[in-house]
Amino acid sequence: MAEMTGVLAPVIHGRDGASLFDEKIERRTLRVGIVGLGYTGLPLGLGFATAGLPVLGLDTDAERVDRVVRGSSYLPDVSDAELAAVSARLKATTEAGELAGSDVLIVCVPTPVTGDQQANLDYVKAAMDSVAPLLRRGTLLILQSTVPPGTTAAAAATLARATGLEPGTDFHVAMAPERVDPANTSGWNLANTPKVVGGLTEECTRRAAALFGLVCETVVPVSRTEVAELSKVFENTFRLVNISLTLELSDLCRQLDIPVREVIDAASTKPYGFLPHYPGPGVGGECIPVDPLFLREAAAQAGTEMKLVAAAFERVEQRPWQVVERLAELVEARGSSLRGAKVMVVGVSYKSGVADLRNAPALDVIRGLRAAGAVVSYHDPLVANLFVDGEPVTAADWAVVELAQLDAAVMVTSVPGLEQDLLWGIPPVVLDTHNKLAAASNVAVL
Repeated sequence: MAEMTGVLAPVIHGRDGASLFDEKIERRTLRVGIVGLGYTGLPLGLGFATAGLPVLGLDTDAERVDRVVRGSSYLPDVSDAELAAVSARLKATTEAGELAGSDVLIVCVPTPVTGDQQANLDYVKAAMDSVAPLLRRGTLLILQSTVPPGTTAAAAATLARATGLEPGTDFHVAMAPERVDPANTSGWNLANTPKVVGGLTEECTRRAAALFGLVCETVVPVSRTEVAELSKVFENTFRLVNISLTLELSDLCRQLDIPVREVIDAASTKPYGFLPHYPGPGVGGECIPVDPLFLREAAAQAGTEMKLVAAAFERVEQRPWQVVERLAELVEARGSSLRGAKVMVVGVSYKSGVADLRNAPALDVIRGLRAAGAVVSYHDPLVANLFVDGEPVTAADWAVVELAQLDAAVMVTSVPGLEQDLLWGIPPVVLDTHNKLAAASNVAVL
């Protein structure tokens, strides 16, 4: 059983006098339905199946469903062997009706933003519509998707009107925000990452905490769903603000000719009160570039402002264009220009070791290079095909012949195994956006 910390300390009773829910947990007969089999849903389903529970995942992507059924993983953090080991307990479907009879329904769908930078809850609403007919007395409904505060309670009220069931009494509702770091190399995973859980009622929280106690070593119950929602949004806003600060530091260090990573590493030796963040070409994924907007939206609805968050977001948003400007400076210093220049973008996913292109800074870098008239190619072993604004980008091999034809190369996302590669010495201009490449006459920092 997981360690419980936080404002509540729920105790899971033994079989004597225990609820049916608790008995099913003990006997590993609790049926779990997961809506959304992406970066958070599939690892969670694997975790519950590994713990011995029967799990059925729902996804609108038929290929994903087929691969789960075949035991073929599409995520870096889930192996084929792990799927094979739980094939008898982890199933998948494209039909929502097949989740009927689930004791637990967990929604793990994306929450992007709209064009005017407001939370786009369409996927959450669609997921709730799909689970509404499946609710029955005693069902535990959990939202894992990152959402603005108040979303879970509002969804529960909508479900109550649709079903006639009372949330917190007839069925139980909780918010348990995901904490997933794809391709994490530091050892953090579903099991050892503390899980925050907040329910509509203490009993909602207790049940959700008991469930996650099967797959998480530490469960952190909080008093309300809004606390759980806002804690997740704040986690990534904290990162946004600190990354923005490192970008400012990086610019200063370049002007002063001081190695920025050495400065940050030196500061990191302080054993308290400091958490290192490192500069790069911007931020990507569905967390850091998105979640702070939910916080700003909540502030606006409350009639206040978060000026620091707005400034940090603007600073980070500008960074990919700064990459293009810096590369233009380097090329012009050699008596040429980006117009007609052959430029290779190395690493196009939003993060090293994954194929995820959501909000990847490289996409804006490519837009900027194209706008400047450059002929752009890319190298990323994890991304077989790349389209930016509907136009294909040519994939290039990391080879002498390819590199010798370039006017410049820019490392946007670190590609595993390439940081120390000697071939970086071939292009006449190399821009290192992470300050990781070995110092050389052709390598410049952002």
